[in-house]
Parts: sequence; structure tokens; C-alpha cells
Amino acid sequence: MTLRRLALLALAALVATGGVFWLSSQRHLERAVRAGDPLLPQLRGAINDVTEIRIARGDGSRVTLQRAADGWTVLERSYRADAGRVRKLLLDLAALEIVEEKTHDPARYAVLGVEDVASPAATGTRIDVKKGSGAIQSVIIGKPSGSREGYARVAAAAPSFLAHPQVVAESSPARWLDTTLLDVAAERIRAVTLQPGGKPPRSYEGPTLSPTLAGALQSLALEDLHPQPLEVAGRDSAAASRQARFVTWDGLVIDVRGREQGGRRWVEFTAKTEPAEARPRPAGASPSPVRSAAVIDPSADAGLLARRFADREFEIPAYRYSSLFDAGTAEPAAAEARVPASVPSLP
Repeated sequence: MTLRRLALLALAALVATGGVFWLSSQRHLERAVRAGDPLLPQLRGAINDVTEIRIARGDGSRVTLQRAADGWTVLERSYRADAGRVRKLLLDLAALEIVEEKTHDPARYAVLGVEDVASPAATGTRIDVKKGSGAIQSVIIGKPSGSREGYARVAAAAPSFLAHPQVVAESSPARWLDTTLLDVAAERIRAVTLQPGGKPPRSYEGPTLSPTLAGALQSLALEDLHPQPLEVAGRDSAAASRQARFVTWDGLVIDVRGREQGGRRWVEFTAKTEPAEARPRPAGASPSPVRSAAVIDPSADAGLLARRFADREFEIPAYRYSSLFDAGTAEPAAAEARVPASVPSLP
């Protein structure tokens, strides 16, 4: 056998061996990534260990959700988060299952929206899930596919996938806030004083207190907030702000100041108890149907609200802003004639 023939035989053997290893590796990949496999296996069974979630997009918007002993907080707002919404996100992420594998080519990631969010042009959303000892997993959620599925890629990994269920994760801090702000039943309100900016105050109680004005603090929800009061950041609001005072039968006093800026409505609250303002309910008056801590103990309620309101300014819907400051303006002239001529200015 010639030397050349031996070399050719050795080359053929090498090629055959390489082919076997290649086919073996392909079969291994097919077994490793199958429809129904979890996309984030490390998150399954570790939901209760999560202490932080970071959500970011290429446009620069981002939010950090942190868990402490008393619940979840939106770090950028220093305010409590909607715990139900946070848990739904974690459950959806843990439930993510592979439908089919898509591209490994970074040049084609943008088609699916799973490119790195460090690029300002990126359309996907990166979610980093962490526990006290470090990261659990990070994923980039891409474009939706239909109404129940979407594209996703584990960060720092090459393959991208079509996955189920469809995960929605807002990167705006406002979207993660617990929107519950106030819920004082209309039946609990005894009197209201309104003071438009630069105008004399007007008081309403008894027959002059309309249901709309009495219910202005019922089921009041916020849309966003600033972690500082009106006076901060150079706002000269004292002269222009609108003011209102709500007094309950049991002596809880809630003062409100508001302002409008750029089509948005902002309010600041203070809460306290004033025993001198407490009055017995008129005979036959129905008690409040809302049996909350606010109804049972006004002092405890004032303390809770004071902590919630401290150093914060809240954005509320335009129609609720009107109910706080404008509801009394529609009262008939005969009703206004019963308003005392002299009412002290609000503090």
C-alpha cells in the first residue's frame, strides 16, 4: 500500500469520525430544546425567593421593583407597588414554555424584537429577576405573535424562541404603582370647604352638600406621583393652588391642595384628627357601608393616611380633580345663600 493511499484512508476516517460527532451533537440539541420545555427553568420553584425585578427598554425607560418585609415597592417612586400585578408577572415568566426555536443569528434578532436593549432602536423589553444571593435569570421579551404567544430570548444566549404565554411587562414606574389612594365613603363626610385660588372659601354641609362633593374621596385612585410636596423643585404653588377641606362626622380632617400643569392634575393631601370637628350623626342617618379601619378608628386612619401622603404629590384623573374642587360650584344660588359669610382660610 502506497503512502498516498494511506493518507487518503486516514483523511476519509477523519471525515467520517467528524460526521458522526456532528450528527450526535445535532441529535443532542434536538433533545435539549423541545416544545413544552420551560424557557426559564431556574425561575420555576423560586418565585418566592425573588427580591428584585428590573425592567428596561432601549428607549431608556426602566423600573425597579423591590420586595421587603412589608411588600413590593416601586423604587423610582419610593411607593408601594401593586403586589398582584408583580406576582402575575413572576407567574407568567415562570410559566414560559418553548413553542419552537427561532433564529440564532444576532442580525435577525430585531425582526423578533429580541435584540439587546442597550441599543436605542431596540423594541424588546429586558427583565432581570434576582434573589438575595444574585441573579436568577434574565430574559428579553420581544414582539407578540397573535394574542397568546410571543418571541423571547434568554439574555446572553444565542437562540431565540416562540414562547407561551405572552408576557407583558411595562417599563414605566407609574404602571406598577398600587393605585389605591383614598376610599372615604360619601356617608361619612359631614362638611366640605372649597377655596379656589385667589377667591373666598365656600362651605357646604347639610342640604348644601351635594352627593358628588361628598363622594369626592370615595374610590379615589392615583395615576402617578412625585416623591416630594408641591413646594419642592421651585414650584410656587401657594397663590395659584386650589384647596379643599373634607371633615367627617368622627373628626377626621383631610386637606387637599391641587394644581394643573401641562394637562395633568396634581394633588397634595394632609390628614389629621380634630376632636372639635366631630359631631353626632343626625337621627336616621345611615351609617357608612364601608367598614374599614377608617370608619372604626379615625385616629389610626389619620396616621395611616399621613404616612401614605407624606412628601408626595399625586396625579389623579381630570374628572376626579373636578369632583374635588368644582363639584360645589354647581350648587343653586339658594343653597349658596345658606353658606356662612365668613369662613377661615384653609391652612
